[in-house]
Amino acid sequence: MRLAFRLLALTIGLAFAAVTLAGPAGRLLIYPFDKTQVTPADAGLSGVTEQAFDFDGETLVVWTAPPRKGKPVIFYLHGNAGNLAARAGRFRRFTERGYGLIALAYPGSSGSTGTPSESKIIETARSVWRSHVGLLDPESGPTSFILYGESLGTAPALVLADAHLMVPRRPTALILEAPFTSIPNMAEHHYPGTGELAKNLLNRWDSLSAAKSVTVPLFIMHGTDDTLIPIEMGRQIHAAARSKSKEFLAVKGAGHTDLWRSDTLPKLYAFIDQFAFR
Repeated sequence: MRLAFRLLALTIGLAFAAVTLAGPAGRLLIYPFDKTQVTPADAGLSGVTEQAFDFDGETLVVWTAPPRKGKPVIFYLHGNAGNLAARAGRFRRFTERGYGLIALAYPGSSGSTGTPSESKIIETARSVWRSHVGLLDPESGPTSFILYGESLGTAPALVLADAHLMVPRRPTALILEAPFTSIPNMAEHHYPGTGELAKNLLNRWDSLSAAKSVTVPLFIMHGTDDTLIPIEMGRQIHAAARSKSKEFLAVKGAGHTDLWRSDTLPKLYAFIDQFAFR
């Protein structure tokens, strides 16, 4: 993800020499997904199933695992580096704790076909969300569904958390790992003067505006030494959210990819566990 955003900032001037290049150039640089399809079993995961669906003539891959009775389900939206298999360690931790899992492979990632874009990722995420209950074992009984957005995935997670858009069921809570305010703001942060040009991109991901519609319980964790997405962006998202219950965890000394530490995981689990059915 670090390389993708830096390349975006470096080439942004060239991309806008011809506005018609803004769409393809932006997609190439923002979504360098790994298309490799790896099954959960090959990734070393037991109890996780790969499901494939037709979505507008394309194949959409989703990894699922039913929760233990009363445990919440994590609806996981990944970042732009690697594929679902690269998150196998995280998914294993979730399932070992009894949490259910629904992990979407965006178009162009992990065996899902199609071309990624802001609108397409939102469309596919909404589609999976609408059918999320049917993806799991009905024997698991009533449960909570918690949105988890990682890096780039925080942007669609914020859109899905909008209560007015989530039909038929809104999420129980929202977790954001290293969120950013927008792609133009990212460009401006790394290379001052490029932010205005980046507003011409088709994929802008205005997460700061989306955060203003969030009312569900919110947990944000962000590294104090994150050189890719500055912690100030995470604080802005936290401040903008209208959630009555919200927590911001500043992980001292952590960068962008090392937030899952022995001192942070208990706090993450404590947030999740409060939504279990007793």
